[in-house]
Amino acid sequence: MTNAEEFNLLHIHADEDQGTESDAASPSTDLVHREAAAGPRMPLLVSISGHTDAGQLSEQLAETLLGRLQHRSVAHFEVDDLFDYRSRRPQLTFTGNRFSEFQGPRLELFEVVDASGRPFLLLTGDEPDFQWESVTETLLQLIEQIDVRLVVTVDALGLPTPHTRPVGVTAHGNRTDLVEGISTWSPEAKIEGGLSQMLELRADEAGRDVVGYTLHVPHYLAGGKYPQVAVAALEYAGAAGELMLPTDELREAARSVEADITRQVEQAPEIAQLVRQLEANFDQYATTNQRSLLVKEGDTVPDAEELGAAVEEFLRNQNG
Repeated sequence: MTNAEEFNLLHIHADEDQGTESDAASPSTDLVHREAAAGPRMPLLVSISGHTDAGQLSEQLAETLLGRLQHRSVAHFEVDDLFDYRSRRPQLTFTGNRFSEFQGPRLELFEVVDASGRPFLLLTGDEPDFQWESVTETLLQLIEQIDVRLVVTVDALGLPTPHTRPVGVTAHGNRTDLVEGISTWSPEAKIEGGLSQMLELRADEAGRDVVGYTLHVPHYLAGGKYPQVAVAALEYAGAAGELMLPTDELREAARSVEADITRQVEQAPEIAQLVRQLEANFDQYATTNQRSLLVKEGDTVPDAEELGAAVEEFLRNQNG
């Protein structure tokens, strides 16, 4: 039995029926031991909002994975200890004469089952303002007790890249088979850290297998919802974690966004010139021998449409 005091920031949820919506559950410490004994070693996918969340990546991943796949809430953090409400004020709905639907910050851990029946863990929600070391230590305790086989972090940065080129990536971590030859841009630089980067660092120091993929979003599109980055993130995370993750709806949304951007660029010559300059820079500096996680050396790399069609055909066959 796990000592509840070990997880003073974290509420471990009692076992629940699986579903497509998470329900409230009373705190318990039984779940970690029960799931670790019953199931296979699971990968942990980390996607939280913060300063490395260009294109609204984490929100799109949460909507897609929790909206399309079976899942249940495993644990959640005590948000009052972690967030500054005055710097990020929660939203409420006002309906003429009363308030409802308080939408505060959250940081929650889910167990999700992919399209092929394989379970994995998903940490999603908002990046805390406080107690990063304590949150990271708590997560490392869970990773150790559950015996997570691979920690996968995904995030996104707004960079001067054109929307007319494939979404770029910087791969990092201690699993060389999942990192080497993947990056389209791999600089040496001091960067502002986030909780995901701290967790990746501490997990690496603790000897856990860890890999991360930082996607590159065109800086002029970084503030809005950019489905292309979510598709890329799910492809990398799925390949690294050996998971079948749904991207069909995101691909459809990406095609719509692409068409809308194309129309706007065609109507604005100054924007078209900017895009051409970004294309020239991208083509000059981007890595030309990028490796795919989805194919073996010497095989042909499928493009995004071919890959999406293959996944959708697989899902149709699974559903009868």
